[in-house]
Amino acid sequence: MYKLDNIDKKIIYEMEKNARLSYRQVAQKIGSKKEIVAYHFNQLLKDKIINKMMPVFSITKLGIYACKIYLKLHGIDKENEKKLYDFLINNKAVSWIARCTGKWDILIAIYCHDIVEFSIKKNQILSRFSRFIQDYDITLIEDALVFSRDYLIGKSVDYRKSLVFGGKKESIQIKDYDKEIIRLIRNDARFSITEISEKIGVDSRTVIARIRYLEKKQVLQGYTIFLNLQKIGYKLFKLCLYLSDYRIKDVDKLISYIKQNPNVIHIIKALGSWELEIEIEYDDIYKTYDYINELKTNFPEMIKRIDLAIIMEEVKWDMFPEWF
Repeated sequence: MYKLDNIDKKIIYEMEKNARLSYRQVAQKIGSKKEIVAYHFNQLLKDKIINKMMPVFSITKLGIYACKIYLKLHGIDKENEKKLYDFLINNKAVSWIARCTGKWDILIAIYCHDIVEFSIKKNQILSRFSRFIQDYDITLIEDALVFSRDYLIGKSVDYRKSLVFGGKKESIQIKDYDKEIIRLIRNDARFSITEISEKIGVDSRTVIARIRYLEKKQVLQGYTIFLNLQKIGYKLFKLCLYLSDYRIKDVDKLISYIKQNPNVIHIIKALGSWELEIEIEYDDIYKTYDYINELKTNFPEMIKRIDLAIIMEEVKWDMFPEWF
């Protein structure tokens, strides 16, 4: 297990908020030197503690929706399990795959333009491996908030800045080379303006102006990093909350309460069997059980049930569709 020191934690925290910060900028924020930040950051990359740096897009502003299928398997051997994962990994429609234990065995996400397109893609997957699927649940992402890991540095959570993945659909006018820029940066938060300029054949000033336009329109929400939690002794737990009270003010009160937990990194409003998903990171499963009991105790009239999935490995993770 990799032991993060205080400088590692501070670098991770600042880069989560803005993965495009220079070594000098990070050093100024954490009270260190550029050379020290560069050494620690490159060590985190070398040891694959930081395994991805990506922009966060508000995808619904571009007419894209995220839908998820949670699968419970049965009677599948190693050979067919490998075939299933290979099929999902190589499927351009599938943006996220998580291997888990608990209520489900595999969680997958699919980007699509509408519910009909999702239905077609879903049926292609389910029909191909139907003999191994005991049960499944479907959920659509209404909205999702992405938080930094305040727990790493013991930061106060009186106010937690969040990036929005999803949100209200808007008609944002984008140019053809905006699309080319998005395709080039979608899996690389530390992209080079010069390289993008050369690849799409426009000058650097135009590339900068178009990225600023995407940021101003909040299509491009920010830039963050993703960690290999297993290497630092943490696990990602997904809690699916079934509610009995749907009044907006009461749901907002619950969400505000959830935000106060520094270990919560994602809050997702869902359309499906449950209404909310919480993704939370702990180094001990009993802390997760304690938090589930805390939620049930504080919101007994509101929370009917909480399902738990322990995510063992995120096999594939794209914040933006490969087919765009």
